[in-house]
Amino acid sequence: MAKHKVEMYFDYNSPYSYLASLQIERVCEKAGAELEWQPMVLGGVFQARNHTPQIRDPVRAKYMLEDLQNLAEAYGLPYRQRTNFLFKGVLPLRATIQVPQGAARALAVHALYRGAFAQDQDLGDAKVVAALLQEAGLDGEALVAGAEQQHVKDQLKESTDKAIARGVFGAPTLFLDGKKMFWGHDRVPVLEHFLQA
Repeated sequence: MAKHKVEMYFDYNSPYSYLASLQIERVCEKAGAELEWQPMVLGGVFQARNHTPQIRDPVRAKYMLEDLQNLAEAYGLPYRQRTNFLFKGVLPLRATIQVPQGAARALAVHALYRGAFAQDQDLGDAKVVAALLQEAGLDGEALVAGAEQQHVKDQLKESTDKAIARGVFGAPTLFLDGKKMFWGHDRVPVLEHFLQA
């Protein structure tokens, strides 16, 4: 049984969550911690917090786009600036929430993030989502079809509502053992410190 549990709340429209997703598994594996991927609708979180997305502010957006290029280069991670930065991200989130926690969900998360931020694919397109999941060894068509089921929609809403109730205001947000909260990809090393401690 794992000594610690780490939960990562994310949305596929969050490029900083993409960067965190490529680091968090190594940190958890090293510490023998269980990792849970928690999809949420970041737009719903922003609405609850009366927060404007960074990409909507020209000054902050300019900085963010340059920052992402710099971070990807510094970390040595694959990254391609998106042609259309925002996409309809509910479908891939609903597809992901159907996949059981653990290795299978990690496969889904990495496949979809890779499509969005390494390959500049549109995750708002059902065919794209199905193909990416299929390439990862999952039943992409079934997961896309299942995204239309009411209980799946409810599950994603519940996950988003839970994130808001827990104080989440952005992505990625990490929880250690359900108590300590860390916001941002650059807090992964801080999380690692507490895991080691």
